[in-house]
Amino acid sequence: MNKQVIYNQTEETLNIGLWDLNLQDNTAFWDAKTKSLFEVSDDFIPDYKNTFSFFTRKNLIEFKKLLKKTIENKIPSHGKFQIITAKKNIKYLECICQLDTIGTHYSRIYGTFRDVTIEEERISQLESAAEKYASVFSSANDAIVIIDTETGNITDCNNRTFELTGYKDTEIIGVHNSFFFPEDNREEIQFYLKEKIRQNTYFIKETYIKNKNGSTIAVQAASGKKFVIDNRTYLVCFFRNITRKKEVEENLNLLSLVASETTDIIIITNAEGKAIWANQAYMKLTHSTLEEIIGHEPNYLSVEPGTNLETVNKITEAIKNKEEIKVVFQNCNKRKQKYWLELNITPVFDNDGNCNKFIAIGRDVTAAKEKESELNNILEVTSQQNNKLLNFAHIVSHNIRSHTSNLLMVLEVIESTEDVLEKIALIDMFKEATEKLSDTIENLNEMITIKKNVHIIKTVINVKTELEKLAEPFKNKITLSHDIPNDLTLNIIPAYLDNIIQSLLSNAVKYQSPDREPQLNISYENKDGFHIINFKDNGLGIDLKKNKQKLFGMYKTFHGNEDAKGIDLFIVKNQIEVMKGKIEVESQKGMGSTFKLYFNEK
Repeated sequence: MNKQVIYNQTEETLNIGLWDLNLQDNTAFWDAKTKSLFEVSDDFIPDYKNTFSFFTRKNLIEFKKLLKKTIENKIPSHGKFQIITAKKNIKYLECICQLDTIGTHYSRIYGTFRDVTIEEERISQLESAAEKYASVFSSANDAIVIIDTETGNITDCNNRTFELTGYKDTEIIGVHNSFFFPEDNREEIQFYLKEKIRQNTYFIKETYIKNKNGSTIAVQAASGKKFVIDNRTYLVCFFRNITRKKEVEENLNLLSLVASETTDIIIITNAEGKAIWANQAYMKLTHSTLEEIIGHEPNYLSVEPGTNLETVNKITEAIKNKEEIKVVFQNCNKRKQKYWLELNITPVFDNDGNCNKFIAIGRDVTAAKEKESELNNILEVTSQQNNKLLNFAHIVSHNIRSHTSNLLMVLEVIESTEDVLEKIALIDMFKEATEKLSDTIENLNEMITIKKNVHIIKTVINVKTELEKLAEPFKNKITLSHDIPNDLTLNIIPAYLDNIIQSLLSNAVKYQSPDREPQLNISYENKDGFHIINFKDNGLGIDLKKNKQKLFGMYKTFHGNEDAKGIDLFIVKNQIEVMKGKIEVESQKGMGSTFKLYFNEK
C-alpha cells in the first residue's frame, strides 16, 4: 500500500481536510474533505478572499495571526477557530499550517482542518458546569463538605463551614466527619450516613453538630448521591443552621397549643384568602375536617342557605383592600345548621409592607343571639299586647260610656215628663239603646274569645271545597271566579276561615260600584313560606292615603252604608293574626280593592 493511500485512509478516519494558499498568485485549494467541513458544493472554487468570509471578525483576526506567526517563525503553527459554514452552521475547526519556500521566497502556506465541534462543546459544558459548581460551592448559604465514602474523611469544604463550626478548612480537611457531631448522637448519625451511602439515596435529617467553642447547634443535614472521580467515591453533604427555626417552632407550638385549645374559633389564610390553618373550635363549629379546610376559602366566605350575602361581600371587599373588619352575622355549617358568628379579621404584613396572610378570630354567639331574639320577641309581643289592651280599653271606655250616657239621658227625660205617651216613646228609645249596649258587649266579648283561642286545635281544611260551599249563596249577587288548586289544604281554625271568607264575600257585595256589574276574583300564590289567597273586587274601593291606619279598626266605616257596623274587618284581622297569619290590602278609590290573606303553617 503506497503512502498516498495510507494518507487518504488516515484523512478519512480522522476527519481531516487539506488546504493550500499560493502566496505567489493568491490562489487557493481545498480538498473534498475541507469543502465538506465548510459545507460548500463540490464545484466551489476557493480564493484568498472567500476563504476568509467563513470566519467571524474575531476568529478571522486570530486566523490571520496564526498565518503571520507561521510566516515569521518559519515553523508549523496550531490554532482553533469558529466558523459559520455555507449552510449557516457553527463549527469549531482545529488548524495546523506550515510554510513552503522556494529559495529565499515564500511560495505557499498549507495545512489541515479538523472538525472539533463536539469536543469544544463538551469542553464548554464542562467549563460551565465547573464554574457553576465552584460558584455554588463557594457562595452557598449552607455549609458544604465533601466526604470520601471509603474513609469517611472530609476532602473539601466551603467558607460557610467555617462560619457554622468555627473551624478553618486546614483544621477540617483530612479529618473524619464524625468529629462534627456530639458524642451522644455520633453513633446514630454515623449509622444513618453509612446506610444512605450504601443505598445511594438522597437524605435530609435534623440533627446537631458541635462547633469549635463546644456549643451545640441544631442543623438540617442533607446529601446528594455519590459521585466518582479517579475511581474514588465521594459524597456531598450540606448543613444548614436551624437554631432560629427551632426556637420559632417551639414558640409556634406553644401558640398552636393555646390556639388549638381555645373555645374561640381561629383560622389563618394566605393573602388570597385560602385557608392554611384552623383550630379545633373552627372545625367543630363548621363540622369540617382540616383536609376539607386547607387550601379553600373559609366557611364565612362561602354562600350557603341562610348566609348573609351582604356580610360576605363586606368581608370579601375588606380582604381585597387588605383591611381589618369586624362583623356579626348568621351563617350555616356543613350540615346546613344555622349559627351566629362574631368575627374579627386582621391582615398581617411583612417587613416590606406586603400583606401575606389574614388571621380571623371569632366567637359563636348563637346562644346570645337566640336569647336576644327571644327577648325581642317577648318585647314585641308585650308591646303588641299592650297596644291591643290599650286600644281595647279605649273601645270599651268609649263605646260603653257612650251607651250608658244615652241610657242615663233617656232615664232623666222619662223621670222629668208626666206625659204617658212620651214616656212610652222614651221607653222604646231606652230599649234601642239597651240593645246597642248589648251588641257592643257581645262584640267585645267575641274579641276576648278570639284572643283566648291562640292555642285552639287546628284542622286541615281543603280550601277550594270550603270556598265553593261558602260562595254558593253569593252567586246570584256577584260574578265569582277563582283559581284555587284542587289539592290546596290549610291547617287552620275552621270557624275562623269561614268567617274570614264570608266577611270578604259579603263586603264585595255590600260595597259594589253602581257603575258596573260586580265581580270578584279569588286567586292563589305561594311566596316566602306563606299561602296567599287574594280577593280582588271591582267595587267602590278605599282611599288608603286617608284611611289606611284605621282600615281594620273597630267600628270604622268608610262609605256611609246604614247597615255598616265597622266590625267585620276588625274581626277578620284578629282571627288571621291568631293563626300566625296577616292581612294586607291594595285599593284605589272608585276602582276596587284586593285583600291579601297570608296563612302561615309553620
